Amino acid sequence: MLNRFSFENMNEFISSSSSEKNLFSLPNNLGYMFSEKNIISENIYLFKSISKLNKKYSIETNSKFDSLFINVILQGSIKSQNKNSKKIETVRVNSSYIKYVDECNVISTFNENSSKSIEIMIKKDFLEKNFSKLLEIHSKDFASLPSITLKNQTSKNIHLANDLYNSPFEGELQNIYLQSKVLELIYNEFSEMLNKEENEKYKTVKLTQDDIEALHKVRNFILLENDFSDLMTFSRKVALNEFKLKYGFKQLFKTTIGQLILEQKMTYAKYLLETSEFSISEISHFVGYKHQQNFSTAFIQFFGIKPKDLMKSRKYYY
Repeated sequence: MLNRFSFENMNEFISSSSSEKNLFSLPNNLGYMFSEKNIISENIYLFKSISKLNKKYSIETNSKFDSLFINVILQGSIKSQNKNSKKIETVRVNSSYIKYVDECNVISTFNENSSKSIEIMIKKDFLEKNFSKLLEIHSKDFASLPSITLKNQTSKNIHLANDLYNSPFEGELQNIYLQSKVLELIYNEFSEMLNKEENEKYKTVKLTQDDIEALHKVRNFILLENDFSDLMTFSRKVALNEFKLKYGFKQLFKTTIGQLILEQKMTYAKYLLETSEFSISEISHFVGYKHQQNFSTAFIQFFGIKPKDLMKSRKYYY
């Protein structure tokens, strides 16, 4: 059912826990804004919005959300001004705008013509449970500021945003489709932000000659001895703290310990599949997989071929 609301009802529309479609009519025939809300889970809401304006129009929002918003602009642009700080930010087409909002006191300005966007609202409970690291990185900002912008740049997830906006399904399939796409977009956006923080740490590591020798030892353990230990074990073996081991290794060798271990596991497994008489189950165990299926999946993703197909060149294979 389509309802018509004045802008005084917008905060209620955003915060309510039910899926709705609303048409916000502008005064003086200036145009309209249509928004559809889908409840993805109790802590995640998806909004699909489109506006058609004859002139520029500004909306003042004053509310408390204590949530994170991911906004992807598919058409047009939006300018927002924080009334407390006077800071002005513009979000342009094909950009992601990620903002944590505790108290919102903002004037948003929409240009004439059409604009189109999706917005994902994520409540703090979900962030604390699944992305506590993100909260830790920005904890001081979250605690002291009414709102903080985490990202405003060209998005790599425009295809996902378009998929969400133009969902081809209805009913239960629609719910499953939207949930999968929303979670994928959240994962992609947060991974990018967290990896950026990780990369900044790589740049801060100062390595002594002893540190460099210890890192070479770890690399040799992996490449020469097929040692696939965890970070803590390697740290003890070479007497180097885990921070320097993790970030120093990436700085020195331009790859992570995890990625090098994966490459060595797959290379060694490929050699055994082609030349030995061991079964797939035995080989998966040799390279550290408890379950053969997990090994087979990783092998296919890495080489694009099934382990059993690689064994067919043997004289004997299982």
